[in-house]
Amino acid sequence: MPFSYEVNPILKPLNSEDPAKPYRHKPGSVISVEGENLDLAISKDEVMAMIGEGICVVKTLTRNHLYCEPPSEQPAPRHRTKREGTDLLPEFTVGTQQ
Repeated sequence: MPFSYEVNPILKPLNSEDPAKPYRHKPGSVISVEGENLDLAISKDEVMAMIGEGICVVKTLTRNHLYCEPPSEQPAPRHRTKREGTDLLPEFTVGTQQ
């Protein structure tokens, strides 16, 4: 099998109308992440999405979208460093399962 290098995927802000404001979602709904090249080097079974300390269960991964089901309650922040205006809001991160 030939070696293939894929560039890092591009994730767009969750709150596309105003990236400086926290993203809010409706309870019971999935979170939709838009981007580019999201599935070039990883499969749905290999990707992990986290909201703070909680797992956002990946339901679908395509070239331009990742859909995940967040925990039923807001999890604690993963990193305790505060950014102005965010207080203790959890961060949304995407990576590989370890």
